[in-house]
Amino acid sequence: MKLVLMLALCALATSATAQSVYRCRDAAGAVVYQSAACSGKTEKTWMADPGLATTASAERQAAERSIARDRQYLQASNRPKPVRTPRLASRASTRALSPCERERQARHAAHERTGVRWSYREASYWDARVFKVCR
Repeated sequence: MKLVLMLALCALATSATAQSVYRCRDAAGAVVYQSAACSGKTEKTWMADPGLATTASAERQAAERSIARDRQYLQASNRPKPVRTPRLASRASTRALSPCERERQARHAAHERTGVRWSYREASYWDARVFKVCR
């Protein structure tokens, strides 16, 4: 019984063939596409291959996947690379600095801590210290 059913299904599957498509004009003169022969003059006839529709959709999906892959690659390549500083870089740089440069950095740090409340007295104090060390 299963063999007969399988043979019947195979026979039905192989009978699916391409259909003819006819291009006709109706009474109003508009172009009409149909699968039956035209009642009047047939402008064009061709065999419609159902495999072409699946091929076009497969090509479109492949193109969309390719576009998505390219977009991902470009976004990853445009991302800024993290900058890694060596450990103890700040200590090493302070040891290598001259006393004058260290005093300037101390003045800058004091100014950053104070912010907009930086007074004339504080500015004079730090400028005098920098001047004394850097002369």
